[in-house]
Amino acid sequence: MILLVGCIDPYSPPVIEQGSAALVIDGFINVSGESTIQLSRTQNLIDAEVPQVETGATLWLEDETGIKIYLFETEHGKYFLPAQNFASHTYRLNIQTQNLREYRSSFESVKISPAIDSVTWNLTDNNSVQIKVNTHDVGNEEGFYRWTFDETWLYTSADESIYVYDYPSRSVQLRTDNIYQCYRTDKSSDLLIESTIRLSKNIVRDYPLKRISPNSERLRYKYSILTRQYAITQDAFNYWQQLKKTTEDLGTLFGPIPGQVTGNFQSLNDSNEPVIGYFAIGSVTTKRIFISFLELPTPTFYDIPYRDCEIYSLFNPDVQNFSGPYLLTHGIPNPNGPGIIGYYYGIASCIDCRLSGGVNTKPDFWE
Repeated sequence: MILLVGCIDPYSPPVIEQGSAALVIDGFINVSGESTIQLSRTQNLIDAEVPQVETGATLWLEDETGIKIYLFETEHGKYFLPAQNFASHTYRLNIQTQNLREYRSSFESVKISPAIDSVTWNLTDNNSVQIKVNTHDVGNEEGFYRWTFDETWLYTSADESIYVYDYPSRSVQLRTDNIYQCYRTDKSSDLLIESTIRLSKNIVRDYPLKRISPNSERLRYKYSILTRQYAITQDAFNYWQQLKKTTEDLGTLFGPIPGQVTGNFQSLNDSNEPVIGYFAIGSVTTKRIFISFLELPTPTFYDIPYRDCEIYSLFNPDVQNFSGPYLLTHGIPNPNGPGIIGYYYGIASCIDCRLSGGVNTKPDFWE
């Protein structure tokens, strides 16, 4: 068996290895707030590098009377539009890249999203947390919806840092900032869409947004999820459904073969050039909930990144020689009287919570 396995050569179909870098347009124009459009390029499935972003482009919205609203680039490949007064009912998005290639979407109607009725959660059989959304729209017979969310959670490092080492003076001082407690935010990555076309009423009940393992670090202290809801057209729903099938089932035995996902953009220079993305414009409704560890069963352990962190001792005579990727934590008490005889320390990644992807500034929305 070992010999047979060793003789197998990996095979990558041409559809995976080849293909031009098509333009990808990702974003949504929010008529009730700020908007961001991101431009990037596709890459081969076997590529491990970060996708190339499209910088230096010119983007503008256009209504049917020809009035234009320009976006401006704030970061590499990200184009920003501050809150606007949208007077028209339909708009399209125009793009001109730095090399003067032009792309244009079809005209799309402004879609107003109904309010989110509720975002709820419950415990599953294995004590996972299942988060769900509910909504309805009495103004429309058929409903097509898309959701995204931001999840934020409180976490701590392996140990608290009371002291900081000042290298210029080779001395120990009290730390003035808190690097023990942090807040991390992640954005949703799954495509969350639903249609009520098969139902008698335009009502969505208990659509699953997110499932969290009972051992997740997200649930150790406090967790929050901000859900965004978009009302979309049937054509937009078909696009996202096609993209969902192509991306989420890719790699399974009976999954779809990688293929072209068609949106509502076209190249003005070459009608055969593939363009990926769907331009949509409308309002966004949101709802935030919090989940505290006090509301949940306590698991036997939490899946945290600080399991192998060790604490070392640094005694006063060696303070001047302290160096390396370490941070001080607490003082070592003097067993024979007042004062300390040295300091405990650990690897910086175990002590500074910011090195795990969060920030030590409490968000404005945090309760």
